Amino acid sequence: MDNIKVVGKACVGCRSCEQSCPVKCIRLRPNQEGFLYPDVDEQVCLSCGVCLKKCPAFDFKPQGRKPVRVLGFKSNDRERILQSASGGASDLFARFIIQAGGSVYGCAYTENLEARHIKVDKIEDLYRLQSSKYVQSDLKYCYDSAKSELDKGKLVLFTGTPCQIGGLYKYLGNLSYDNLFTVDIICHGVPSPELLRKYFAYQEKKLGEELKYFNFRSKEKRGWGTQYLLKTKTKTKTNLLSLDKYGKHFMDGDCYRECCYECSYANTDRVGDITIGDFWGVEKSNPGFASISGVSAVLINSEQGNKLFERVESQASVIETELEAVLLKQGNLQHPTVRPACRDDFYEGIQDENFIENLKVGVCMKERLKTLMSGKLLQLLKSEM
Repeated sequence: MDNIKVVGKACVGCRSCEQSCPVKCIRLRPNQEGFLYPDVDEQVCLSCGVCLKKCPAFDFKPQGRKPVRVLGFKSNDRERILQSASGGASDLFARFIIQAGGSVYGCAYTENLEARHIKVDKIEDLYRLQSSKYVQSDLKYCYDSAKSELDKGKLVLFTGTPCQIGGLYKYLGNLSYDNLFTVDIICHGVPSPELLRKYFAYQEKKLGEELKYFNFRSKEKRGWGTQYLLKTKTKTKTNLLSLDKYGKHFMDGDCYRECCYECSYANTDRVGDITIGDFWGVEKSNPGFASISGVSAVLINSEQGNKLFERVESQASVIETELEAVLLKQGNLQHPTVRPACRDDFYEGIQDENFIENLKVGVCMKERLKTLMSGKLLQLLKSEM
């Protein structure tokens, strides 16, 4: 069997194999946990091995490129930084590409609040790519679409998890494009889309109304941190992720895709031209640069990445820093998330109507005390601890 099935649980669900198959005999379908895995029509399969050549998980080889610059980054656009998860770095990169006539690919919610990668080529649509979705996004046919744009000579910025960026490069094969820029995020791991769908249904049932808006990293109430904000037609609700049935398990890492616990990309050997994430701990390493509006950690990993950064540098407050300052609070730049023993049976009963209701959060007294404090007070306490 010389096809993608040999990859097994190492599969990252990127759809590169599906888009590359010369006879289109591969379809990605959700397994019992809701994660996408390839299903091969063996009657049509040629055993040509193309799918394996295009897989970012099969026969993985390190990129061999370490960060050449490590930065603290804050966008000067106050309105847009408040819509971003951290310092608004990805948003500035995306705005430049679109203003230059290019296209940006990234994760967005559909009208049904499903997380999918989409192409954006208008400034007014960029808001859809802002902030974190905390689930595995469905790439659909974005690799094929991006290649089409690149072949036309258009600038392309592709953002995603490191394995999704790795999938793009594998899909493109030996082709090299001066008009391609890639940004990978510091990723902890991804829960299944089915878990998120169940969670949204749970929230709608509790509120008695359809969700109109959801943001896992809202700054509207407390500034930069880990709290969600949801809105229905008449109601607004916010809470710390650590006190939420979905957020708690995302942060505990007991609901991730199996490959996330063996992730080959969870280190400082980066696949993207630029790596971005929250600059947690900046109040300690660079106290004068901390901000309640958010600070991004930006790792420049290639000359292509540096070119893009220099195009937006004047629109942000930037400091050079040491990699160790970022590593202090970003363990997934050093190793994958450790697989908890409770992951074995986390998804048992995922099809049950009351699955989310039955998830436990715990007392979390420290986190509950945080809800009584303002964002500014929390930042002050962090800097003094």
